[in-house]
Amino acid sequence: MKRPKPDDLQCSFCHKAQDVVGKLISSPSDYPRAYICDECVAVCTSILQDDGMLPPAPRAGSPERPSHCLMCHPMAHNLLLLVEQWIAAESAGGGADRQLQRMRETARLMMGLDPS
Repeated sequence: MKRPKPDDLQCSFCHKAQDVVGKLISSPSDYPRAYICDECVAVCTSILQDDGMLPPAPRAGSPERPSHCLMCHPMAHNLLLLVEQWIAAESAGGGADRQLQRMRETARLMMGLDPS
């Protein structure tokens, strides 16, 4: 893996530089600034699907294939704020369970599922 320069933008989760990932998404506020790459979003989506918090991905080519793009949702800004709070709590070494639970609840609401 290419080692990022100190001034390069990189994923806050996997630390891959922006030029080695497909897409790097920024947190909505400057402090603490956080980034997540498309690969980590895919991993998070898979975890939420495994936990039953998101419906399984539809088969490619399915005519009734609904859009499950969380970043296209009107509540995407709220979800990104929760991700940012979770990253800050994790970075501080504190308990981030509350932020993780709020992220899960918001994602479930965004997908039209029961938030509990």
